[in-house]
Amino acid sequence: MRTTMLLSTLVIIGSLTLAADAAGRGANGKKGPGVQPPAVTPLTDVEAADILHMRQEEKLARDVYLSFAQMYGCAVFSNIAAAEQRHMDAMGLLVIKYRLKDPVVDDTPGEFTSTEFTAAYEAFLAAGAGSLLGALNVGVQIEELDIDDLALALENTDKSDIEWVYENLMAASNNHLAAFNRNIASGGTGCVLQNVGGMRNGQAAKADTVASQGRGRGGKGNGNGGRGNGGGNGQGNRQRRRDGSCLPIPTV
Repeated sequence: MRTTMLLSTLVIIGSLTLAADAAGRGANGKKGPGVQPPAVTPLTDVEAADILHMRQEEKLARDVYLSFAQMYGCAVFSNIAAAEQRHMDAMGLLVIKYRLKDPVVDDTPGEFTSTEFTAAYEAFLAAGAGSLLGALNVGVQIEELDIDDLALALENTDKSDIEWVYENLMAASNNHLAAFNRNIASGGTGCVLQNVGGMRNGQAAKADTVASQGRGRGGKGNGNGGRGNGGGNGQGNRQRRRDGSCLPIPTV
């Protein structure tokens, strides 16, 4: 996992946010009359929808992996869940910078404002509840979905800060995918067990992530069946992995 690159992303975005705020304040901490924060280039509806979608998708991944960590005591799940939390935080910074309405109003694992994400969470848990290998295969599906969505989001933006975040998240997701595949190849025997309850020291970490049914594949813009504004609703023309079968249940 390229945690160093992701942490750099968080620092850069955080610094930009703080600088913008500080630029509009005087020495006494109040807004200065002659100093205004730098303007933020408005997002397109598609860019806004992508950010909101990825914010939730990262929560979905985190929540599923935390549950599997507790079920199986396998370090790969808790380690990647921690990375997904950082991904979720990075998307949260973009939500703040571009003044979007955060779709994550409850950080509790399994809690989503979208019924589609709730259904996806429950389906993934059910698919991985039968065996460790089943859970590892769910991990593969989530990471493949994440990579696919990030690639699509990259196509939909030309803003360097957003591209930087997406590229780092995609690199990390590819590493997560490789880790799950290695554990599957070993039949799960390479899974390092942790303490009772699955989490280090028996404590459950908090987390959040996304994956939505109904988001199809397609190009930029708001064409026929295009993605809706800000709410992250579905795209009729983007049918690859996002039509009713966009979150398939593993059969292992």
